[in-house]
Amino acid sequence: MTTRWRIDVRLGDAPPQAPLRSMEVEAPTEVEALRLVLAQAEQDKADAEELLQDGQEEVFSRTEVREGQTEHQGHTD
Repeated sequence: MTTRWRIDVRLGDAPPQAPLRSMEVEAPTEVEALRLVLAQAEQDKADAEELLQDGQEEVFSRTEVREGQTEHQGHTD
């Protein structure tokens, strides 16, 4: 049986309304819920490092690109 857990990650005396990460996960135990949050944090870090390695300055959602709502657009002459 799984339980829905809400995990808020804060550092030091950070106020409760400003967590570094806030996730809801379903897991059978508190430890497994924490593992899921840690796995997501590690994936997010890896994704951010990949962007830095590629030299990409900004990331736009597919919707923003489709709708032309990007701040910088390349021009071809």
